[in-house]
Amino acid sequence: MGWQSRTRTLQVFDTELTADTVEWCPIPQWAHVLACGTYQQLLEGDDKQRTEGSAAPSRIGRLYLFDCNPQSSFIPPLTESQRIDTAAILDLKWCHVPISERPLLGMATASGEIQLYKLIEAQQGSSGLECELSTDLGPDRLALSLDWSTGQGESSDVRVVSSDSTGSLTLLSLGEADLTAVCQWKAHEYEAWISAFSYWDTQTVYSGGDDSKLKGWDLRMGCSSPTFTSKRHTMGVCSIHSNPHREHILATGSYDENVLLWDGRNIKQPLSETAVGGGVWRLKWHPSQEHLLLAACMHNDFQILYCQKALADVLQPQPITGKQPHKLIHRLTLWII
Repeated sequence: MGWQSRTRTLQVFDTELTADTVEWCPIPQWAHVLACGTYQQLLEGDDKQRTEGSAAPSRIGRLYLFDCNPQSSFIPPLTESQRIDTAAILDLKWCHVPISERPLLGMATASGEIQLYKLIEAQQGSSGLECELSTDLGPDRLALSLDWSTGQGESSDVRVVSSDSTGSLTLLSLGEADLTAVCQWKAHEYEAWISAFSYWDTQTVYSGGDDSKLKGWDLRMGCSSPTFTSKRHTMGVCSIHSNPHREHILATGSYDENVLLWDGRNIKQPLSETAVGGGVWRLKWHPSQEHLLLAACMHNDFQILYCQKALADVLQPQPITGKQPHKLIHRLTLWII
């Protein structure tokens, strides 16, 4: 049996553009900091974002930074500390460890760039972001996702993997003053929606694409062919997250509206399959409870999957949140569960 959680809305913030990625800083000292990325496709004839006589971007975005203080019962817990207008943002991920003693936020943009922002102390104790490094993945492509190799807190040989709209993956190495492409390869026939490290073996990378395929890659063996290809999902694979608490456990989500749990040692058959009633844009394991998995579902709000039985007994995880129809998408909502 699943639980029925009691959720209530604490605050709603109008992001104006579509909010498609939100990330709490995973480093304890800065765990009160929240980043939110937005995306908007400009339609032909939409002149509000254009200036006369200039070439306008077809996709625009905005990066928001918030500080959270849930102590007061009278003041909204989220306070906007910064906003940065930019190209459309497809993904955000914080590095799991400080770099040069500061948190680092990675951003994948519609301009084909991976940008890294350093978190700094701004005025009156609030937080701010400052662009540190950026690199271009190549011409005529959108950067669609990124992930860090630091999920187990490993701070040596920090790397980033990114996927893009040409179906390619790019492995990047973070140096003291640069972000350098180590290799780039064609991984999927169509858009490579998602790329992710195995946090337990950072020589292993997973990817998912609009060709409905989930693939694994061993970086030690080169990238000419995957170590496995699964066609278990029936539509584009758009979310992958390695469980940071349980070795070999992997969660994947797809436009086919299903969340699959896998044992990475046997990709022939998933451990479980759960229908969540909406395309699974992002998945996130709970930072401290290994059996809780959050799914951001297109057209069906969010679901929290209780996976304890699935991990222990190969049984199906159960949703524990009541769904609320998601009709307003230009907003950031803070929930208490």
